[in-house]
Amino acid sequence: MSCEGLKNQLNPVHLAHGYAPIYPYHYYHQPDILNATKSILSKNWLKTPKKLNTYLQQNVFSNVLQSAYSPIVHVIWCDGGSFTFVNFLSVLSVYKVFTPTIVYLYLTKEPELDPDGYYQFLPDLERDLLPLVKVTLTGKDICGGDIEDKILAYLNLLNSHGGIAINGRTLLPPSKNLKHFFENKISIATNEMDTEPLIISAERNVILDTLSKQSLSTFLQSSLTKYLKCGTILSMSPNHICAFMQEELFPVNIFNKTSYFDHLVRWVVYGTSESRVSKSATQEIVPNIVHYVWLGKRKLDFFSFLSLQSSLHVLKADAVYIHGDVQPFGEHWDQVKLNTRVKFIHRDFPNAVYGEPIKLYASHASDYLRADILLRYGGIYADWDVIFLQEMPLDIRLHNTTANVDWPETGAFPDVFNLGVLVSAPGAPYLQYFLESYRWYLDRHWSYNAIHMPYKVYEKHPQTLNVNRHLQILCALNKCHAPWMDGYKQETIDHLKSPDLHWQTDALAIHWTHPDPEEFSSKEMLLKSETITGEIGKNVLKKSGLI
Repeated sequence: MSCEGLKNQLNPVHLAHGYAPIYPYHYYHQPDILNATKSILSKNWLKTPKKLNTYLQQNVFSNVLQSAYSPIVHVIWCDGGSFTFVNFLSVLSVYKVFTPTIVYLYLTKEPELDPDGYYQFLPDLERDLLPLVKVTLTGKDICGGDIEDKILAYLNLLNSHGGIAINGRTLLPPSKNLKHFFENKISIATNEMDTEPLIISAERNVILDTLSKQSLSTFLQSSLTKYLKCGTILSMSPNHICAFMQEELFPVNIFNKTSYFDHLVRWVVYGTSESRVSKSATQEIVPNIVHYVWLGKRKLDFFSFLSLQSSLHVLKADAVYIHGDVQPFGEHWDQVKLNTRVKFIHRDFPNAVYGEPIKLYASHASDYLRADILLRYGGIYADWDVIFLQEMPLDIRLHNTTANVDWPETGAFPDVFNLGVLVSAPGAPYLQYFLESYRWYLDRHWSYNAIHMPYKVYEKHPQTLNVNRHLQILCALNKCHAPWMDGYKQETIDHLKSPDLHWQTDALAIHWTHPDPEEFSSKEMLLKSETITGEIGKNVLKKSGLI
């Protein structure tokens, strides 16, 4: 193989999945916990998630090698479309709980990858679960037959392999009842609302003669089949052996909720049942400084001048740093650079990210630089079309990194982030993970690394990011959207005209992405304006002592 051919195969841009987090070692058991004194789940488990963690870790099926069951898992994916978070939970939970030597994932067809790249859950599993093997599902009964057809299909599948067969929307958590599932030659867990089979375990070669629908009932009775019930997302309790997840879920749905099901999912995905939200520090860790990125030889226009003035006199930053390859010029720059709190930091244009050239979109350089700058120095990054509305609230300065959601619908993504305002302490973990995601840099796509990947990083490490919907009001196409208000994703809504929005106190900043407001084309236009946008601009001039 030539070196060039090898390079094409190794290039991370060509990988199927878009982000590789730190390897999830919690996918495997911890021997020191397994050998400890057995923990009993008390009634106040909600108040002691660490005890719940111990209970869960101790109640995985740890003696699989001594069991009569083959350590083999068969996951049946009948959904079609995209491989979702629910399907991911089903595979990962049975992998963590049963510790199989192989996981067969039966697919009716190859799952679809949505155009925006949200549904990366199957590629994630393929990357992290070494024993995962995809198999084409040929028979229709296991997905579309009646209850007897499905049980027969499950049993025929298990007869040649043994082990566990599980519906691809079923969560198998650790449980004190788990051992009972493997005490008989055959065990069946069904939906609590009906007798739909969700999990079946069976010893290898349990069927000796030809089995039909007519003889199934007699066979199950003679085999002393054990029946157990699965809960649902709402009803799941420690007494259930599994949970059927009929509704769609996203990781964000379980970060901080308090049901038993939510605790279980956090343990499966993150290795702990504890809440996965950012925790505030006991003292300020974010410096009150602002960073802008300025690339290319350009004149500082009035809107950019106004943004700088809002940093200095509304936000009242201790310092404002402009990082760029060429200093701005023009009358507005001549005026603002006289302020001793403003400093231009020379930085060459970054023409590559982790060796991947930046060619199509110069904005990619700014997307990468904002994270790199904040990781080094901390503070607030701001786009040039951002106007600050107040000083930085204390609660924001207590978190490692703070961002807020954007307003447009973005395919299957529950939300995406607008990083036109980004607040961070130096050395913040979220920024480290965000920059790591640039190893999968797509130069040909303007929003993948800048908008989509920050959200995927958040899903992997939710405790590293404080999502504050009051960080910025987002304006586009002459409409402004407040992410904390109802209907913020509607294109036609304009919250800036709502009597319920108080721009002076409700948000840290307001951000016009496109187009720039006519009011900010010049000082003369601003002073003549009578709009709310004009009020915001005049407020900056007043506090700057310019009117």
